Amino acid sequence: MNCHRMMRTFPAFFLLTALILLGGRLSAEQIETYRSADGVTYFALPLTAPAPPEAGPVDVALAVDLSAGQLSAQVRAEARAAASALITGLAEGSRIQVFVASNRLTPLPATPEFEETAPELAEKVAVGLEKETPLGAMDMKEMIRAACDRLRELGPGRPRMIVFIGRGVSTASFFDRHEAAALTADLIKERITFSAFANGAVTNNNALASLAYRTGGALVDLRTKEGVSAGIGLAESAAAAVYWPGEADLAAPLGASALYPSDLPPVRSDRETFLIGSGDLVPGMEITLRLPAAAADGSETVIEETLKVGEPKEENRQLEKMAADAAKDGGLALPIPGRAFLREYQAALAAQDETLRKMKEQASENGGPAEAEPLSEEHDGVAAEKAPKGKKSSSLGK
Repeated sequence: MNCHRMMRTFPAFFLLTALILLGGRLSAEQIETYRSADGVTYFALPLTAPAPPEAGPVDVALAVDLSAGQLSAQVRAEARAAASALITGLAEGSRIQVFVASNRLTPLPATPEFEETAPELAEKVAVGLEKETPLGAMDMKEMIRAACDRLRELGPGRPRMIVFIGRGVSTASFFDRHEAAALTADLIKERITFSAFANGAVTNNNALASLAYRTGGALVDLRTKEGVSAGIGLAESAAAAVYWPGEADLAAPLGASALYPSDLPPVRSDRETFLIGSGDLVPGMEITLRLPAAAADGSETVIEETLKVGEPKEENRQLEKMAADAAKDGGLALPIPGRAFLREYQAALAAQDETLRKMKEQASENGGPAEAEPLSEEHDGVAAEKAPKGKKSSSLGK
């Protein structure tokens, strides 16, 4: 059963005022830009929601990857530690159900139903997870669908989130970042966020990042491999405000010829939500955005933010490639849930350029063709961090 409750959308317009000011406010966020050789300006525009007055309770479906790919005792120990830290770190009154994720999503016997979080529950979950034996092939699509349906049964009213601890590698079915983005429609309709801790020998960072970006979720910093820190980070992210925009036309008011994603992703209070595009943006111009949006409980608000167009910089040259990549699917699979992941994406594209340059040089030295074919899709996106000692390094996800 799929989630079918449609979110109410706002009218297809965006209350936005573009102002060119002589004396720009120093507090304005910078819109990062790059001007290509043919005179086109590419940009990354950050949006941030206001922080909530206090953290309220949330409902969490926690899926822990215990497929055969998670045989490492260290990996499983970090997963248990992350689960325990998440449970104890959630706001009072929060509810959680823990699932074993493999070819099917199965409730952990310790949590047959959603339960209020407590230290005793964290201990019970850790013991229960330790008893589980890694088996089967991970099916990310089934995990997301089943977790969405389970949260849907609780109904709306307070924030609902899927939290995944695992590799993000789906051996049971093909699963790249484009497949991941396609799965988010039901989550968006139900206003369910997807957050994750990439835990395992080889992690599909691209797919996990795309899921978090499209649904307004959070992905633990890829450099974090220690379970307790990851769990604390996930609990802190659950306290952030998430606002779901309606249909909007930003391109015309911005003077943008292209803007991605074509469907705006949710905006969070604890990180930037970047939009990628191109157009005739004037350096030094300040733009005030007023965005109608709704919280998980349906309450409406207007997010207002002032942004300043930065000077074009050579270090932002990968924005041109990012815009070209986003144009393939309307930006639905962008793997950039925050500034750190924007930088990861830029670094991965720069590394791709360097690899192509070396291939061309080598081909030329060997008397071959001067042009080298671009790298395949599986090599683009979020760069992976080296795994801790004793683990295999993570590969770039598709």
